Amino acid sequence: MTAPHHAGPRTDLAALREDFLDRLAASDEEGAITLALEALDGGLDVETVLLDVVAEAQREVGERWAAGTWTVVQEHVATHISERVVAAVARHRPADPPSGIGRIAVACLDGEWHALPARLLAEVLGRHGWEVTFLGSSVPAAQLAVHLHETGPDVVAISSSLPSRLPAARRMVEACRASGTPILAGGAAFGPEGEWAGAVGADGWAPDARAAAALLAGSFGAEDDGRVDDTSREEQALLHTRRAELVAGLGRRLRADHGHDPLTDEQLADDLGHLVDFLAAAVYVDDPGLLARFLRWVGTVAVPGGLAPAEIRPAIDDLADRLGDSPRTVALLRSDPVQEACSGEGAA
Repeated sequence: MTAPHHAGPRTDLAALREDFLDRLAASDEEGAITLALEALDGGLDVETVLLDVVAEAQREVGERWAAGTWTVVQEHVATHISERVVAAVARHRPADPPSGIGRIAVACLDGEWHALPARLLAEVLGRHGWEVTFLGSSVPAAQLAVHLHETGPDVVAISSSLPSRLPAARRMVEACRASGTPILAGGAAFGPEGEWAGAVGADGWAPDARAAAALLAGSFGAEDDGRVDDTSREEQALLHTRRAELVAGLGRRLRADHGHDPLTDEQLADDLGHLVDFLAAAVYVDDPGLLARFLRWVGTVAVPGGLAPAEIRPAIDDLADRLGDSPRTVALLRSDPVQEACSGEGAA
């Protein structure tokens, strides 16, 4: 189904975003591309179309998915269309040649498959004069190290939406430290205000592509090493090693009185795996607020067969019992922010 087409160029941003969302909802790739190109021809610049229309609409898509009003399939289709729109905009209005300001590599963390924010950053920085190499989604730290050795960019920008990938961010930081390359972090993985970027040793954080371009235009260089200490590393590594065991044990306890439907068990295992991953990340940066935010989100999402809100506290208590040899992890599980999140208290 094709969304209604509005004749003539569109330059009102609120209307453009709504129209763009309508096209995403209708899986109308051609209409979405046409709308973006008409906006460019009508006088909007590339950065405005990419960030104020495409990126903002995509943020709404994510919120609809998180609220359960859109399925994961709808979210995937919308993201694919947005990626195609970015490519069409880049072809329609190619960036000028690099101005000599510097060379930057843009990459998603290992395990981060949502590449659109990083792709938008790469496109915007190219229009600010940077020579940009976009490395794509899920880049292993070892491969980044090879790229740094072979090409020697001036800066690396990393992107991720999931805080559970913070240990991967630290590996990226270490690869950059070894080559003396500053690293800029971006995305929700690093906290609402970027508070976990410093914890993993990044030299800076930006909430969006505009802020990143402004930060890079100023004084930007390597800072002191991050705050992750040996105990945090050791306990996070233990959680990673025991992940399968913890998920299986939690699943048996939570569903001891239930039948074993394979689909139900698979969804529960997936949710419990995320729980352990977010716990490991919270331990890594020593911040119970990271886990509390995840628990509050789980408490608002009802996935058939998945971790139910009433099962969150038993799961946390069971983890604390099983992890008695990890004092920092147990203290985090027993902390006020986590306990309040188990009770549905605190800010969302």
